[in-house]
Amino acid sequence: MKNAVRSSSVSLAARDEPGKRGAPRVFRITEVLQEKIASQDLRAGARLHEQALAEEFGTSRTVIREVLGWLEQRSLVERVPNRGAFVKGLSEKEVLEIFDIREWLESLLTVKATEKAPDGHWQRFLDAFSDPLREQIAAERIDVYNAKLEELRQETARVADNEIANSFIYHVLDRARVIKIRITLLPGRAERGRELHLQMLRCMAARDTEGAERFKRDIISSARELFRKYKPLIL
Repeated sequence: MKNAVRSSSVSLAARDEPGKRGAPRVFRITEVLQEKIASQDLRAGARLHEQALAEEFGTSRTVIREVLGWLEQRSLVERVPNRGAFVKGLSEKEVLEIFDIREWLESLLTVKATEKAPDGHWQRFLDAFSDPLREQIAAERIDVYNAKLEELRQETARVADNEIANSFIYHVLDRARVIKIRITLLPGRAERGRELHLQMLRCMAARDTEGAERFKRDIISSARELFRKYKPLIL
């Protein structure tokens, strides 16, 4: 993920005092574990052993404790007294709350990006979300679809240039990535999502902020309804 849009990561580095010993290492290990949790290499409920992590990363348990503190602040890890640290799962209530936050924040970023982008800026995405992506989805290459969604999200965040909103949405998406991927795997979702994104991009290219916001909200609200319908398969 590009540094320009990973505002949460930038904030993490910025909060480490300049020259503070071990700060770059804390940042690096936090990023690695955060990615493992978001991609479900470390699943909900998995215990994070301080000594094992210290050996894996070639560092001290003191550094690992600081890393776990950062992950706990991001609601990715829960530390239980006398038991240790565990990867935190998502409840149905939390997932629905994340959808609500995403709808507001991503709509804001979409509107700002629509206003700020130079003429012709979204053409490469319009081209990508047309026949090329439809063909990939038909070939069941959902990974290609998800990668293109992430590329569009990053570019929208970069162009919108709202550091606070980007920081919040990055934090939220980090927790919700597995949910997003599972929803795109549901029958018909990827193609429907592609169509909605294509309509949104057409509005963005035309500087139609109301239309772009409407389709962005439709994208997220339709995913929310799929979650409600298929939640036993998703959680």
